[in-house]
Amino acid sequence: MTERHEKIKHYLDQLCSQVKAREVHTDLRDELGNHMEEMMLDMEQEGLSQEEAAAYAIEQMGDPAVVGKSMHRLHRHRMHWGLLVGLIGLSITSLLLIWIFTTNVADEKYQSLYRGHVVYIVIGVMLMLFFIYFDYRKLKRAAWWNYILLNVMLWISPMITTDFYGNSRYWSLFGLTIDLTTASVWILPIAIGAIMLDKLRSKCNMQSILTYIAMVALPLVLLFQMSDWVRMVLFGTMCIILFGWLTKKWLYTVMGAVITGIIFVLLLFFADQYGRLKRLSVVLNLQDDPYGDGYNNNSIIEVIQSSGWWGNGIDTTFDKFKTSYYNYPGVLLIDVFGWSAGILLLVGVIWYVASMMKILPRIRDDFGRMIIVSITAVFALQIIYSLAMTTGKVPILSISFPFIGYGNHLIYDYAMLGLLLGVYRRKDTISKRNEIIRQKVDADPMTSL
Repeated sequence: MTERHEKIKHYLDQLCSQVKAREVHTDLRDELGNHMEEMMLDMEQEGLSQEEAAAYAIEQMGDPAVVGKSMHRLHRHRMHWGLLVGLIGLSITSLLLIWIFTTNVADEKYQSLYRGHVVYIVIGVMLMLFFIYFDYRKLKRAAWWNYILLNVMLWISPMITTDFYGNSRYWSLFGLTIDLTTASVWILPIAIGAIMLDKLRSKCNMQSILTYIAMVALPLVLLFQMSDWVRMVLFGTMCIILFGWLTKKWLYTVMGAVITGIIFVLLLFFADQYGRLKRLSVVLNLQDDPYGDGYNNNSIIEVIQSSGWWGNGIDTTFDKFKTSYYNYPGVLLIDVFGWSAGILLLVGVIWYVASMMKILPRIRDDFGRMIIVSITAVFALQIIYSLAMTTGKVPILSISFPFIGYGNHLIYDYAMLGLLLGVYRRKDTISKRNEIIRQKVDADPMTSL
């Protein structure tokens, strides 16, 4: 018996040496080893000795190097080249648009934006590469720490920094500006989902639902305190979508969305000290205040209508509105290259988001699937509204176009895409046995904090 196991062990060692994804070695040893031992038992019952049965089982399995290489092809790390190629296209578009802007704008204070834009992209690409190779499952174990840290930062932010309209979303650290509330929109849903995933999936009772609501309510209150209503609404919408996906209780999800919407409307009427309701409602009749709150909307509509199929060219004249073009990359693209370029951008971003969504069925790990849902939903919400603002028919909000618009949001865009690609990279290398052990460790209350 000992000799037989040594032969099988030696065979499996040779086989696993061809498989670079060490995460699946345990599964391969269990599955293939059990299969070989079953063959040996069958042969022993037919009268073969243990040594002959072991040789027969190894012969039936085939050359360990050949079998190992085939297992490597099945369980290797993978890259979603379609998303990377799409990202290159979006990055080139982004750099081209900001170059056109800084070349045409007369005001010197805007001419240095190109250098800052490149810096944000470089930092974002570095973070993207880090998260591609980062083991995303570590985020589940760090979920409570991430949740607590972000909420503490949101709480103290108004005490140490202020910004336009009382907004205190920006932190300056080591010469780099960090958008704290945007970071919260990306990180907190993943942290909350990681904490509540198993609870809402295994026993979705009133206690777990109330716990989820409480965990979402705290950041919402802090975002409200920071006067960043755009990120507050975006975060709340994202958490409603995540709740629906986690629980599959769509009736409760719709009810939560309606209640949240009513609360937001009430806040606009009774707790809006900066005139947000007026600025939001201006789109109902843009002619009431064409040179005030409706100026940007009217300017966008005028630009779109005058662009034609092929645009006004790179040397288009910059007026007062166009000095803020870096906030409206879609409008700049249409102004310079025409409606045809706008349609191409629309098709491209729809394809890009659809490609992210198509990843979901290929991921077997629930936590990985939750990350895909969260990241894709945030990207989709921002892209949809950015495209809507390009028409001039919706309220102008401080939502930046992912991957294209100017700003430090690019750091988060690239980093989160890297995390999504990191989940996809490991989709065929997650060990079932190791994952069960990991889930048991995560369920231990002594290791969850």
